[in-house]
Amino acid sequence: MSAPFAAAFSLTAFLITSVVLGFFFGFTLEHAGFSSARKLSAQFYFKDFAVLKVMFTAIVVAMLGLVYLALAGWLDMSQMYVPVTFLWPQLAGGLLLGAGFIVGGY
Repeated sequence: MSAPFAAAFSLTAFLITSVVLGFFFGFTLEHAGFSSARKLSAQFYFKDFAVLKVMFTAIVVAMLGLVYLALAGWLDMSQMYVPVTFLWPQLAGGLLLGAGFIVGGY
């Protein structure tokens, strides 16, 4: 486990928490209709920005949460690992993923 709070949980508690949070995250996205092929295709054709708004909001909330936890002294940012960014492979992968979403939307 590489999370900053890893020492606070046992491996079993960490795995159970991860599965429960993942289930509710997927359930919420499914319930909101974000797994709809039409909604995902509309995102790529710039007709429906609901998915972009939700994901961008989630990123900003997570970022602010990390900043505030670090400012409160509850999170040691030096313990967080940020991997090196490889721009070209990520760009190629994003284009392939996007093309798959568009093809899947038909």
